[in-house]
Amino acid sequence: MKKTIAILLLFLIAFGAVSCGGKTDAPVVTGTLSAADENDTTAETEWSYDYADLDYKGKTFTVLNATTTWGFYTTMVLDELTGEALDDAVFTRNRGIEERYNLVLTTAEYDIQTNYNNYKTAVLAGDNIYDVGYIRCDKMAPFMAEGYVYNLLEIPTIALDMEWWDQTVVKRSLIGDGRKLYFASNDFSLVGFDGTLCVYFNENIAENLGLERPYQLVHDGKWTTDIFLGMMKSGSALNSDDSFAWDEGGTCVYGLVTYQDMLNGFLTGAGESYVSVGADGVPSLVGDNKRFYGVFDKIYKIVSDDTFLILNGSGNSHYEMVFKHGRSFFTVAEIKASSKYRDMDATFGIVPIPKYDEAQEGYYSHRTHVCLTMSIPVTNPDPDSTGIIMDALAYESYTDVLPVYYDVKVSQKGLRNVESIEMLGIISKGRSFDIGEAYGWTEELSETLNTMYVKNKQHNVASTVEANRSKIESLIAATMEYMR
Repeated sequence: MKKTIAILLLFLIAFGAVSCGGKTDAPVVTGTLSAADENDTTAETEWSYDYADLDYKGKTFTVLNATTTWGFYTTMVLDELTGEALDDAVFTRNRGIEERYNLVLTTAEYDIQTNYNNYKTAVLAGDNIYDVGYIRCDKMAPFMAEGYVYNLLEIPTIALDMEWWDQTVVKRSLIGDGRKLYFASNDFSLVGFDGTLCVYFNENIAENLGLERPYQLVHDGKWTTDIFLGMMKSGSALNSDDSFAWDEGGTCVYGLVTYQDMLNGFLTGAGESYVSVGADGVPSLVGDNKRFYGVFDKIYKIVSDDTFLILNGSGNSHYEMVFKHGRSFFTVAEIKASSKYRDMDATFGIVPIPKYDEAQEGYYSHRTHVCLTMSIPVTNPDPDSTGIIMDALAYESYTDVLPVYYDVKVSQKGLRNVESIEMLGIISKGRSFDIGEAYGWTEELSETLNTMYVKNKQHNVASTVEANRSKIESLIAATMEYMR
């Protein structure tokens, strides 16, 4: 069956990363594209997808979902149209799948901090409550180790090699001999995109100070950490304040306001990670990697600058609100923060996390550790049918829901920021995935470095890594036992 999608976004997803200095290993897009003219923001894409024959006989198909109080778009199922573009795209997708496969789609929803406990309890009791589970990636390790979930590579009805399944998650998670994969990611849950870090900037401040908007720098491959630091300093101002000490009633403008995970954001943005996987499929903790430690040297220059601010308070003393009210030139935040900026007085723009240097091949984007991954519990008696349903939901989320999501995220006061839509295409293709968190190896090391660097402004990274080496290597060895 063929379907046609009209939106420039899918063109950008398919080709933007390659043409704009992004990663060159983007998934191949099937179908045909027709280019849009200068005055038209749409491009027509014709896809082919073979919907499998399945009659679910009117049964309920239940997805374990996670809700949050952090502003993520966690909606998977709606009872009716709401008039909101993204909600209605989700509703329409679901109704089509329900009618095609004769099923009733529903979710069981619990807070993201606890829903994995509901998952575990059901599996241990042998209860077939959930057909599929979405839990935060850093809680997956015991589910794999204890055999609570299926090896997805043994379910032939899931097309894990196709672009509607996040290929970065698939490729980075295949360790050992590559025969086992217990979790995957798709856009049926948009938390994986909402939880991706990017850089927001205040276009009005840039214009008033005569600073270059970073869009062209991104295109030219020159959007680097050094350039970012220089712009960060230039975009700050004390105004009538005596210092950059935080004062909710003050007038100073910071170069950058953000939160602790920005450290991991810049590490990922530089193309580095705590754990790498060798050609033999065996993971190892970073060794004598000068570039890795060079990244931390550059991050330290940012966090030790007077115009840098970490602020996790409430109300207007929260970093997202500081940026919204024009008190900061830059913020490094998750894409979900854009929902708070739709009524912002100034115009905001979105660009990827900067590169380490111009020699770096492309732009890489960090997913926060709370992003949801999909797995199928071993209590599910029919994983093949589940695979058919989830593959179709993943496909239609990619083709019909994701383009609407892009547009909604950069809509502001009735305007579409086309340049930021293009940047989201680059961010999308550069989304990375921390297997150290997913497999439960490096969470403690990451938290220690975050506290040491961002809060305490200390700079002894190498000794901290070495202090954690023995424990992490033991955790990796234990994981490799059940991956064989």
